Amino acid sequence: MDDKIPRFSRSWRLQHMLLMVSVLLLIISGFSMKYSETVWGKVLLFLEGGFQARGALHRLSAVLLFITAIYHLIYISFSKEGRREFKSLLPNKNDFVDLKNSILYDLLKRSEKPAFGRYSYREKVQYWAFFIFIFLMFISGVILWFHDFFFGFFPKWAFDVSFALHGGTATLVILFLVLWHMYVVHLSPANFPGNSSFWHGYVTERWLKENHSLEYEEMKGLREGKKSEGKED
Repeated sequence: MDDKIPRFSRSWRLQHMLLMVSVLLLIISGFSMKYSETVWGKVLLFLEGGFQARGALHRLSAVLLFITAIYHLIYISFSKEGRREFKSLLPNKNDFVDLKNSILYDLLKRSEKPAFGRYSYREKVQYWAFFIFIFLMFISGVILWFHDFFFGFFPKWAFDVSFALHGGTATLVILFLVLWHMYVVHLSPANFPGNSSFWHGYVTERWLKENHSLEYEEMKGLREGKKSEGKED
């Protein structure tokens, strides 16, 4: 039986859970508003308690997402673990090489798949795409939420742009979640029928070796180094 290796800390898992809950609630409550004339929109509105309750749910979910974003900024700014995680998520030139080699491997033009560190280009794309999406949603959402206040500063076209940006970005988030994040994390051959490490924080040694071999080798080297130090003592 494969050894269980800790991959995600409690703080990381809490942030992921808050993000998941807030985004899902925003999608559900936003969908029921944007498509209120459809059957599914009407069903969701009924389950949410009508337009007024839906608006309250959407705004509370937005506040939860904002709190999560602040929590994450504090995490990557002031904790050693957070700074290390953020550094691992920064794009570099090797990501483009890995992307090219991954395509060649998928096309059977390369015999070995690329070796990834803690985060591959896939995870980095997801992280930074969410960062951009959330930023755009927050700016446009604040303008729409406090439209009475901003009417004194912005012309009408600014609200039209904010409305279109908010809805368009929300649609991209839904497509991104379904077509990219859900597939890569849960439905891809390496993870099917699901990867539960986001919940308990552990992965198997085999999974880590197959999917993030550079991280596995680094961890293996650290463990062997500690064992050698123990023997010398």
